[in-house]
Amino acid sequence: MKKLKSDFTINEIGKFQFYSGITIGIGFSLIFNSLFRVLIKMCNVGEIITDLSWLNFYTYEFSIYYLTLIGFASVGFSFCFTTYLWMSKPFAYNRKKNIRLRMAQTNTMWILFGTLFFLLRLFWFFAGVDLTIEKDFAYLGFLFPVFIYLYCWNLISDVYKSRKPFLISTLIILIVGILLSRI
Repeated sequence: MKKLKSDFTINEIGKFQFYSGITIGIGFSLIFNSLFRVLIKMCNVGEIITDLSWLNFYTYEFSIYYLTLIGFASVGFSFCFTTYLWMSKPFAYNRKKNIRLRMAQTNTMWILFGTLFFLLRLFWFFAGVDLTIEKDFAYLGFLFPVFIYLYCWNLISDVYKSRKPFLISTLIILIVGILLSRI
């Protein structure tokens, strides 16, 4: 019987690619965490202009909801870079697998920047209107990081058998997201 997909293992991906993907993912999650916090503060630019003081920018207090959302969103977005590095095998033993690896790499960057552009536009929309993510779209805010994470794992599962690594990484992503929300 011919094996259609190989197992998702460290040796299959490559030790350097696997561990560098994790390291880059953690680094980008810290960067995205800081970036999203600054963007949320900048959404209150209307209050800064009316008060003619930057004091509101520096003394802005985040709610638990926004801290949790920022933590999970930063981990979800950084997982795109991790997936990109995991799928960056230059040559596969099979032409179909090579095409799937290239498609997985391309689609992770597309989904990352596509959703970032959408969120940037959404944040600026919320800056001028009295709508907030917390009050008006409470549960929908968490769909972005969940969508990105599941989309990246869908791309990985097109190339590899990955049920057990998916469950393990889901637990790790939840823990890291909670830790980032507490920083």
